[in-house]
Amino acid sequence: MKTNILPDWKDVALEDVKAVHVEKWLKSLSYANGTKAKIRNTLCLLFNHAIRWELADRNPISGPSKGSGVRQSGLRRRDPDILTLEEMQLILPRISNEAIRVMVIVAGATGLRRSEICGLKWGDVDWANLFLQLRRGVVHNSVPLKGEVVPDGKKSCPVVTNLKTKASRRPQPITDDLVDLLLLWRESTPYPTDDDWVFASPHERGLWPYNPVAAMRYWVQSAAKQVGCEKAIGWHTFRHSLASLLGQSGENVKVVQELLRHASSRITQDVYQQADETAKREALKRVAGLFVMPDKKIA
Repeated sequence: MKTNILPDWKDVALEDVKAVHVEKWLKSLSYANGTKAKIRNTLCLLFNHAIRWELADRNPISGPSKGSGVRQSGLRRRDPDILTLEEMQLILPRISNEAIRVMVIVAGATGLRRSEICGLKWGDVDWANLFLQLRRGVVHNSVPLKGEVVPDGKKSCPVVTNLKTKASRRPQPITDDLVDLLLLWRESTPYPTDDDWVFASPHERGLWPYNPVAAMRYWVQSAAKQVGCEKAIGWHTFRHSLASLLGQSGENVKVVQELLRHASSRITQDVYQQADETAKREALKRVAGLFVMPDKKIA
């Protein structure tokens, strides 16, 4: 995936930027609506700063009045699929790569983002207090940074990144069962020292963790197809699934927000939690008596 998303505007003066041109450019990007909405908002902020520093006298992104600037919806094109516990239990035994299977369990049990899972080192596991210290991320599907070279035969270069928000850097609580699983995996991996990646790839001689994009495609998605699951599965599926399962089990939304490390509970409710059809139907059954009319006897 390319990260250089800016158009070739180096020869365009600020006063010549038009809302319709920006809208057309945003439409051409192969990103989710939410991502394009964030790009639009960032451009709006940049123009506001340009006005403040007297580099421009108008903001074409916001426009002179409400609704006259760049329009970009942030709505999802489709609701993301979520997995039930039964589906996860069917898929896991079909993942023959032990490292990838443990990665999936960590994703499903904690809701960590894929970059956060890849960024884990053994020294980040607080065994005594049952926490994962989240200190970094590792992104594989980016173009190399300045000075870095993509190795021969590789389509991408792994990059260590900082976690973007204060909320995302909070320690992640884990259960005793997950600690036991991680201990077993540490005994199995050839890279068990505190400075090693928890999911170090033998293909990279332990220098980098597994590429989660390749792992998802070759191990997880193929395992799902073997058990007849046709849902669109990615690493974020496990994050959505955890939020929905916790919500359906009656967990307090504030607790779910803290577990997912969202800055706002609105994000947890509006974006991540979904009720399945069975839960919706059962909820309706609890008020079904409201619609039962008493028998009327004719005098």
